[in-house]
Amino acid sequence: MSRYKMFAALPFLAVSFSGFFAAAASAQQQMPPEMAAAASTQIEPVLSESPEKPLEQPLAAAAAEAAPAAQPAAAPAEAAASAPGIAAVEWDFLKLNGENKDEDVLEALLPQVAAWLRTYPDNEAADEALLLKANLHLKLGDHRAAILDLGKLLQEYPGSKASPAALQLLSITADKKLSKREKALLLEIAKASKGGGKADRLAAFLGEMAARFGQEFYAPLTAEFNDFFERFPGYAGRDALELTLGTLYSQKKEFVQARLAYEKLIHIYPDSALIARAKRLLGDVLAEDLKEYFAAIKVYRDITERFPGTDEAWAAYAQLPRLTERQKQYTLAVEVYENIIKLYPEKPEARSAYKSEARVLREEMSKPAEAIAVLNRLADKYKDESAVEELYLAAEIARKDSKDLETEVKMYDRIAADYAGGKEAPKALLAAGQAFEKIKNTDKAREYYEKIVKDYPEDPLAKKAQKYIDALLKS
Repeated sequence: MSRYKMFAALPFLAVSFSGFFAAAASAQQQMPPEMAAAASTQIEPVLSESPEKPLEQPLAAAAAEAAPAAQPAAAPAEAAASAPGIAAVEWDFLKLNGENKDEDVLEALLPQVAAWLRTYPDNEAADEALLLKANLHLKLGDHRAAILDLGKLLQEYPGSKASPAALQLLSITADKKLSKREKALLLEIAKASKGGGKADRLAAFLGEMAARFGQEFYAPLTAEFNDFFERFPGYAGRDALELTLGTLYSQKKEFVQARLAYEKLIHIYPDSALIARAKRLLGDVLAEDLKEYFAAIKVYRDITERFPGTDEAWAAYAQLPRLTERQKQYTLAVEVYENIIKLYPEKPEARSAYKSEARVLREEMSKPAEAIAVLNRLADKYKDESAVEELYLAAEIARKDSKDLETEVKMYDRIAADYAGGKEAPKALLAAGQAFEKIKNTDKAREYYEKIVKDYPEDPLAKKAQKYIDALLKS
């Protein structure tokens, strides 16, 4: 710029400087003394500069040097943002907006209140926040979630200033939404013993609610269970809660979720006293609902091997035969039937196991001799009239499957010997005589017929046997 042009611009610059100095002076009056002094030292050199030098450089330098000096003013704001009082300030904001009548606002506010509670569960206002959350749920039409919030408040903050209001609101809500019986049950659960720690009380409350109101409160209950796991990951009774959650899922036909809950318990708590039960429930879901039969068989077998003699093992044995046969695992089916006979000899199912094992051996494995042996064992154990049917079945297997007359007749002889005083004896002797007559062994046939006439003369079959004898003598 030429000297003439530079001086021609001075009137404009003078006006600009005057505004700049006025702003600086005003800023100095508002600054603390030390900051004002610092600002003066930065501005004064500009006034003494010769107009021969470019004015832009001193102004730019002054601005650059002034910027760091403004940083200390921001420190108080940063300190306020990180102060412990932020929880109280945020709570005031939530509480204020909780009075809003706009449903969209309330719907947006609800997750913020829930997040605040997760962040500050031990804050002195946490009970009020939980009460606010319940009220928000009610305003938005979700009485089930509200009831759970109120019940949690009574368990988590017993004796707090918000407890009376929570109990009153719980009673009013129950009056409107539940039957008299359900209300009485709900209040009983909510007023349960406040013993133990916070986690213990909450766990007991959730467990009772799941047991009594599981299906009706399914959605909010499952959410509360998962929230509890997040808050108390090391809770000693978590295995029981996982089992309860799995049952909730199963009852609601959320079978994949149920499977994962049971498997999670088994994986995380291998030494839990609930393992056998969890495995049984897992097996039931796999077998009955997910139709994963091989996986179910594996689970049930594990139960029978690890927990013999328990109710869970018996329940597994009740399922295994059907599953093993369905999957054509006939050798395993026979093994299962044998274990039932051995471990539960006095149960009615043991008798059924003999018959089922014989059926599998005969029909599925083509082992008639082994089937006959099993039926003979059944007759050895159950010496009653019903056992006669199994001996006749053994004779039939020998006749039809094995073509074994000797074994067939042995079955008839056994019946006649074991039940000599009843009507079955002459019937068995007649069957033996007919068996020999079919193969043209008339001497042996007549021998059996004559035994009937001699030993059971009053039995109706005696006359029939005599007719057979007469016919043989004429032939």
